[in-house]
Amino acid sequence: MRFRSSTFLVLVPMLLTASLASGQQPQTAAASKTRIVLLGTGNPGPDPDRSGPATAIVVNDTAYLVDFGPGVVRRASAAFLDKGIKALEPTKLRVAFVTHLHSDHTVGYSDLIFTPWTIGRRVPLEVYGPKGLKAMTEHLLEAYRVDIETRTNLDGNQRGFPEGHNVNAHEISPGVVYKDANVTVTAFATKHAMESYGYRFDTSDRSIVISGDTNPVQETIDACRGCDVLIHEANTPAWLATRPDTFQRFAAKYHTTTGQLAELARQAKPRLLILYHYSGLSREELFDDMLAHYAGPFVVGRDLDVY
Repeated sequence: MRFRSSTFLVLVPMLLTASLASGQQPQTAAASKTRIVLLGTGNPGPDPDRSGPATAIVVNDTAYLVDFGPGVVRRASAAFLDKGIKALEPTKLRVAFVTHLHSDHTVGYSDLIFTPWTIGRRVPLEVYGPKGLKAMTEHLLEAYRVDIETRTNLDGNQRGFPEGHNVNAHEISPGVVYKDANVTVTAFATKHAMESYGYRFDTSDRSIVISGDTNPVQETIDACRGCDVLIHEANTPAWLATRPDTFQRFAAKYHTTTGQLAELARQAKPRLLILYHYSGLSREELFDDMLAHYAGPFVVGRDLDVY
């Protein structure tokens, strides 16, 4: 009823935002050389429709992953098979960035290391992230030592390309952390329960900022400043009210509500805001709550959406 009684000045941007929220891509995305593929928009809860946090930035048929939550390789395979995104064929997953080392963002790490290798990846995986990444990598490789040895011995299927299971783990600090002919990736500090980073991707045609888990911080605003796309976590107050007091206190320090995200986005001014790694009582409740706070174009991301 409130929507129907709105003036035309309010109705037009609301309809634009609603069309984006329904999964419709911005008109500029089709012509872009750079695509965003939401491989996983979920949170720690095992929702079968939402894999763990994982996002692919695809530039000139090269994929760059941000986070590797549970299901990352199978979601990449689905994007390759169902949507024809060749860069996400699993053996081509070769460069990844991790925002922080919480399990919901990293449970898919061993999958990312070993599954592409077992089906043919021949080069090491390059991974960038906070301190602790090297130790995590070393322990995972040791945990799968028997697997590695049997796959590379004289009877092993992978004996001809043993380098494919290797990982070069790079521990980072704020600043430019990666650059090639397709992309420049800049890390910025965020506020979570451990060392954490967001990332800005600059390509020839787009600027994309992804938050990871964080309380609202000035660094995210500074990283965007009119960027083409801001991908940010969000929780609704109604959903938070259903959670235990301990989590509510934790979230107040280390996560972002829809109202806080709206204020951040008003300052950051992205051309498109994508909500991911979100929690609400329902998608509709999340959308309505965000719409009540923010007049700019936004979408509630779904797994395998492409922008």
